[in-house]
Amino acid sequence: MKTKLTGFLLAAALIWAAGCNQKQLKKPASTGDDKPAAAAAMSEDHVRQMAQVFAQEFAAELKRQNVTLANGGTGQTVPVVPTPPVGRAVTLKSAPDVMEFYEANPDGFTVAQPGDLPSGLEWVTGAELEEFASPEAKRGGTFMEYTSDYPRTLRFVGPDANGAFRSYMLDYNAVYLVMPHPNGDGYYPGLANEWAYGPDGRTVFFRLDPDARYSDGQPLKVTDFFFGLYMMRSKHIQAPWYNDYFSGEKFENVTIYDEHTLSVRFYKAKPDVIEKIAGLRPVPEHFYGELDEQYVEDFQFKFEPTLGAYEVKADNVKSGESVTLTRVPGWWADKKRFFRNRFNPDAIKVTVVREPAKVFELFLKGDLDWHGLALPEYWYEKLPNDHQLVTNGHVEKIQFYNDVPRPTWAVRLNSNHPVLSNQDVRVGMNFALNFSAVIEKCFRNDYERMRTVADGYGPRSHPDLKARKFSVEKAKEHFAKAGYTVLGPDGILLTVAGKRLSFVFTTPYKRLDEAGVMTVLKEEAKKAGVELQVEVMERTAAWKKISEKKHEMMLGALNTSVEMYPRFWEPYHSDNAYKEDKADRYDSNGKLKPGLTPKPVTNSFTLMADHEIDGLIERYRESEDLKEITQLSHVLIQKIHDHGAYVPGWVRPWYRVGQWRWVKYPKGYNVRESREPFEFHIHWIDSDEKARTLKAMEDGEASGGASIRVFDKYKLD
Repeated sequence: MKTKLTGFLLAAALIWAAGCNQKQLKKPASTGDDKPAAAAAMSEDHVRQMAQVFAQEFAAELKRQNVTLANGGTGQTVPVVPTPPVGRAVTLKSAPDVMEFYEANPDGFTVAQPGDLPSGLEWVTGAELEEFASPEAKRGGTFMEYTSDYPRTLRFVGPDANGAFRSYMLDYNAVYLVMPHPNGDGYYPGLANEWAYGPDGRTVFFRLDPDARYSDGQPLKVTDFFFGLYMMRSKHIQAPWYNDYFSGEKFENVTIYDEHTLSVRFYKAKPDVIEKIAGLRPVPEHFYGELDEQYVEDFQFKFEPTLGAYEVKADNVKSGESVTLTRVPGWWADKKRFFRNRFNPDAIKVTVVREPAKVFELFLKGDLDWHGLALPEYWYEKLPNDHQLVTNGHVEKIQFYNDVPRPTWAVRLNSNHPVLSNQDVRVGMNFALNFSAVIEKCFRNDYERMRTVADGYGPRSHPDLKARKFSVEKAKEHFAKAGYTVLGPDGILLTVAGKRLSFVFTTPYKRLDEAGVMTVLKEEAKKAGVELQVEVMERTAAWKKISEKKHEMMLGALNTSVEMYPRFWEPYHSDNAYKEDKADRYDSNGKLKPGLTPKPVTNSFTLMADHEIDGLIERYRESEDLKEITQLSHVLIQKIHDHGAYVPGWVRPWYRVGQWRWVKYPKGYNVRESREPFEFHIHWIDSDEKARTLKAMEDGEASGGASIRVFDKYKLD
C-alpha cells in the first residue's frame, strides 16, 4: 500500500513539475459537478507557489512513511538527500528612472546568474542561539500606549520622519536580513534563512526566506534591495544622512544571483560587518515604482507596506488623536523560531496625550497599560509601594537592569577656552565636580556614577578605569599648578594677577535645574575654589550655542546605539574640532597651534585636539581585527580620561515601569539589551486577567498581593 501511494505521489509530482514551465495556465472550466466555474488565469508565480506547497507535502509524506527511493533501478535504496535550492535567474523590470540609476552605477549593481554563486561558502543559520520569548505567551488584546505628540508623517525617511512614533512603525517592528541576538553575541535569521561570509571579510551572502511577504500580501523580491539603495540615495527623500550612509563609498556593491540569493559588499571588513550590511532595508518597489520631487508630500501619510508584524491602516489613523497599529493577518514570520511568541497583542493603540500629568492620570485609571517610573518622584511619591493600586495587586512595579551603552550624561569642557585649554585646570575640574552628591541628593542614590567615556560596550569598555572622585585637595593641587594659588574672600581661587577661576556652566535641560542638579554642582565646586555661573537655556537655543562651540562648559547627554564598539572619531578627533586641515593644526612637535577656528555643527563639544589621540583614532577606524580594536579602545578611553575634557556624570543602569497586572512577560522579564520594556515585543496581554482585575476593582477587592520586583541578572558590579 505504501509503495503504491509513494509511486502515485512521485508520478503526480513529476506531472505537475512538467507543467510549471508554462507562462500561463487556466483553471478547468468546471470542477466536475453541475455548477460551472469561471475560467481564471493563474500567474507563473502562483503556479510555482502551488508546486512548492505540493513538493513540501510530498516530502512530508515520504518522511512520515519512512520511504526510500530506488537508486538507478539497481534494487538498492538510499536515503532521500535534499539538494540546495537553486532559484531562477532575475531580470530587472524597473521603471525607467530606476533603471537609469542602476545603469549609471554598474559597479554597484550586478545581476549575475545562479551558477555564478561562489562555491565553498560556509552557510550559517544561527541555530545554536536560544529563543528569548515565552511559550506561555497569549495572542490577542489591545496594548494601550501614548505619545506626547501626534506624528507629523508616516514616512520612514525624510523630513519629520525621525519622530518618536517611528519606533512603533519601523525601529521595533522591522525585520532585517539578520537580527542581532539581544541576550549576547550572534545573529538570528530575519529575512534571510542563512548567510555566509565572503573570503574578503566584507562581503556577505544571503539566502532569503521564500515565505517573506509584505503586509499588502506581495512577496519580498530580491530586487527590493536594489530599490532600497535607489531610494536611500535619492535626493527626493530629502534625507542627507541616509544619502551619505548608504552611498556607494560605503555600500560598494549588491549582487543578485537568483530570486532568493544576493550578496552585499561593504567598504570595510569590520568585525560587525554583517550588522552594518543588514541595515540595508529592502523597500517595496511595487509600492513606489519610482521617486520624484513629490515624494515627501505624496507619501506624507501613506504607510509603506511592511515585512514586520504591525501595520498602520488608513482607517486607524485619527488625526491629532491616535494611531492604532494592527497585527498583519497571517504574518509570514509568525511561526518562525525567533519570532514566535512575540508581537502578541492584536493591536497597539497609541493615543496623543501632551500633558505628563494627564498621562499618569490615564495610567492610574487603567486607560494606559504602563507608565515609566524612572524619575524618583514617580517611583517614591506618585506610585509608592503603599499605593492602593500596588497593595491590592492591580498594578506591578518593575525595575529591570539592562546592559547597553547609556546616554552620555557628562560635563564637557571646551578645550579651546583660554583657561580650560590648560590640562591641569581640566583635571582639577574633574575633582571639583561632585557627582556623588548629585546622585545622593537629587537621584536618591538610585543612579550610578558613569565610569568612562565609553561604558556599556562589553569587552571594548575599559575593564578597570573609573571617573575621578570629588576631592577638594586634589582639585586645588591641580589648580595651583595652573597658577590659581590665591583664595579670594568669597572662597574663589585667583591667580596672582587677580584672575578668578570662574566659568559659565550651560545646560539645555531645565528639569535638571529643577531637580537641583545644577545647584548641587555649583555649591560643591565652590568648596574647591571654582565659581560656576549657571546658565539654563531653552533647549533649541542652548544646543545652538553648544554646536557653535560658544560654550565654556556644558552638562548634557548624547544618545548611543547598541553597537559592538564605541565611536571615537565624531566626538574626539580634531577633524571635528577645527576647520583647518590636519597638517595646519599641529606644529612640528605635534602641539596644537594657537588661533585655530572651531568647527561648528559637529559632536566635538570638548573640542579635543591631540596629535597622539588623532593617530590612535585613525588606527582604530581602519582596523578590521577585533582584538586590536579592543586594545585600541582601552587605550583611547584612558587617553581621553587623561585629557580631562570629559567629566563622566551618571548612568541609570535600569529602567523602571509601573504596569497593570494583565501585562505579562517571560520569567526573566526582558532581554539584556532592551532599552525600553516593549522594544522586543515579548510581552502579551492576558485578557482573562484583565477582566478579573477590572471586576475586582469594581467590587473593591484585591487582585492579588503586592508585586514589586527587581530583575538584576544583567546588573554589572
